[in-house]
Amino acid sequence: MSNDNSFELTKNPDHQKNVVHDVLVVDDEPAARQKLILFLQDHKDFRVVAQAQNGIEALECIEKHSPALVFLDIQMPLLDGMSVASNLEYNKNIAIVFVTGFNEYAIKAFELNAVDYLLKPYDKGRLAKTLTRFREFTGTISEYNIPKIIQDYRAEQHFPEKLLFKSEGAIEVVSAQEIQWIESSGNYVKVCLERTAFIARQTITTVQSQLDPEQFVRVRRTHIVNKNEVATVDHISKGDYEITLKCGTKLRLSRGYKTRFFEVFS
Repeated sequence: MSNDNSFELTKNPDHQKNVVHDVLVVDDEPAARQKLILFLQDHKDFRVVAQAQNGIEALECIEKHSPALVFLDIQMPLLDGMSVASNLEYNKNIAIVFVTGFNEYAIKAFELNAVDYLLKPYDKGRLAKTLTRFREFTGTISEYNIPKIIQDYRAEQHFPEKLLFKSEGAIEVVSAQEIQWIESSGNYVKVCLERTAFIARQTITTVQSQLDPEQFVRVRRTHIVNKNEVATVDHISKGDYEITLKCGTKLRLSRGYKTRFFEVFS
């Protein structure tokens, strides 16, 4: 790979060498976690403050420790690394290094979006290169495109059966099939299920990148619906439509999203 500047940070050659960076290691395999922790012991300016074996534990550790660097395994059962990444959209002070078993072709999208990676099996030299990159830069991580990273990954792999959302005071694990519709307001989304609803700090674009586009469709800029929850679509006037969900909720179908909406049902 030729792209060595995976972190688009503000370069600071006067960065103090005595700074110790807190690290979180996330991997569902204990041996993989221990290998990385062992390798990191050779680098005294990095300190492993926690480790997690799944996405829920990862978010809890991030909330508690606020690490500077997260080594994030992509392929984990139930809740994978992309579900965690989708919840870090606003944590611009946390750098992500994806750990993956994908071949180089499949991970080019990550490099293009300014996120580093470790390709399993990696050695001490490859890890050292990643840490050197990180040391040479400091400041706030640039606006790397989390939704684009997730979308590229999902296109090559699969869309998750369960999604993870961080709401106030809780981490919500939701089956995609249970979602009836999603409504956004600024940088927050309201996720509506059959018996409950909750608010999470994410953009609707990031949430949409996690959902199967053949089942979940945008009906306007601020709303996504589960096509299995649509009861009727009524023509109102001049090309406008009103969607009624099985639960009785009525939503307006915006003209800009009309074509794609009917394609999903065709």
